[in-house]
Amino acid sequence: MFDRVYMHTYSPAMPKETQLDACNCFATRQAARHITRLYERHLSTANITSAQFSILVALSQQSRMNMSELASALVMDRTTLLRAIKPLQRDGLVMSKPGSRDTRQLVFTLSTVGRRKLKQAQRHWQAAQREFESQVGAKRATRMRRDLLALARQG
Repeated sequence: MFDRVYMHTYSPAMPKETQLDACNCFATRQAARHITRLYERHLSTANITSAQFSILVALSQQSRMNMSELASALVMDRTTLLRAIKPLQRDGLVMSKPGSRDTRQLVFTLSTVGRRKLKQAQRHWQAAQREFESQVGAKRATRMRRDLLALARQG
């Protein structure tokens, strides 16, 4: 009188691919949201958003940029850029002044306070980079970044 034990292997049915799963736009936006949350979590320690971090980096690499140049470099529309840059100006991280050729055009520069904030934020950005690369692998992250930048620069 043996007890019978039946072993069943649980194997969930493969989810059926939906129309959204086949959509390149949906997949890209989902991945972008996931990655943005990771970087936002790290950069929040420096009280800065990922968009603001990108602005500071761009201005640190090219000391003077007008709105069009900055928007183009960051592949952002001007209204989104303006919303991100206003708090940086308010906090004294980014300065603006009228352009020398066209006084209607603002020229942005990184302040000394902005350089210090960028240096502080870079430590948190590096932690985000490490976490992302630990999730996907360094080689894959490099390949993904290269492919995505090439795609963005085509536009």
